[in-house]
Amino acid sequence: MKMKNRIHVVFILSLLLLCSAFGAAEPGGNGDSLRDMQCGGACHGDASINETSLAVLTLSADDTIYVGIPTTLTLTATNLETSSSRIIGLFLLTDMTGHSDTPQDAGWEILSDANGGAVNYIERTLEPGQNETSISWVVRASSLDSTTFYAAIHHGGGYSTPYFGSSASGLEVSVQAVPENLPRLAADFMPPTLRTIDTPTELNIETQFTETVQFEWKSEDGLIMNSVVNTSGVNSWTTTIPAALQPTTVQWRVILEGEGPTQTTPWFILAAEESSWEVEEGAVYLQAFALLFMTAGIVLLFQTRLTKNPPVSKYDDTSIVAASLALGDVQAMPQPTTTETTLAPIPEGGLPNGWTEEQWEWYGHDYLAGKYGGGQA
Repeated sequence: MKMKNRIHVVFILSLLLLCSAFGAAEPGGNGDSLRDMQCGGACHGDASINETSLAVLTLSADDTIYVGIPTTLTLTATNLETSSSRIIGLFLLTDMTGHSDTPQDAGWEILSDANGGAVNYIERTLEPGQNETSISWVVRASSLDSTTFYAAIHHGGGYSTPYFGSSASGLEVSVQAVPENLPRLAADFMPPTLRTIDTPTELNIETQFTETVQFEWKSEDGLIMNSVVNTSGVNSWTTTIPAALQPTTVQWRVILEGEGPTQTTPWFILAAEESSWEVEEGAVYLQAFALLFMTAGIVLLFQTRLTKNPPVSKYDDTSIVAASLALGDVQAMPQPTTTETTLAPIPEGGLPNGWTEEQWEWYGHDYLAGKYGGGQA
């Protein structure tokens, strides 16, 4: 195959492997994740081409926030206009520079989000005709510093135009020290965010300065129900949420009682999903190598089929001779040998008078043939 054709093949294969869909807005969304304001260019291909969204974003928080105790931040978005996919992406931020602006960067933990995860960027699909929505994050401060929170939105519009908007002003949150003997969740308690369908969920809840616990949960219909709480040790409690029959979310909270004022935790989101497949890394690597070798074999097969060999004459042994010379296998060609001269028979009486043996060797036949006065009687 000519070099030019090979370059074309390599170029096409590279495009197939590396190319991605180029566009401005991402109509299918990018999924919930921990993201800076501009997503590093992942949400909208180029932040410089964003148009200004007309959405109105408002953040609100609990009146009193204690260090190390979960609290709720709520974002209300109104005047929403989206593309045909009706997907919007909402951010909870602590800065508007587009870099190191997540709550974690400011020393806050995200314990739960509205979609059943624990990230600052979530996506929502609006119903037809819906132009407002409200979502919440459960966060926990690790220090007494004050923090200003911001909200931002990414969404599409007509002709795949990307839109970006942010809250008009930030929400300043002041964190207070925890009062003595205040019933509360343990400082390192992490609520689960996912569970498997068809399996009841047992929750282990760790608390501090707590004597009794009430457990409440509600499904998407909003009906609040209670579950029995059992103690498994000092400040350690267990309860069970019934199994989910399909992928859905439930919300739960606990009411803590002790010597201090009664405390009610935020609503935590628990999402149910189908059990995931367990993948063995060895099998994945083996499959990858098999695919690699198969691809290489296909390329070699096409290369062989597309290669045109020059016509070879059946009388042309040049290639054979050249190969022999290259291998050093050429042997000396046998040289023809001269046939030894047959001596004429010497007469019974011996050599004729005056003849020598040398003369007889050369001219004996002529003598016998009658020349030189010889000949047989």
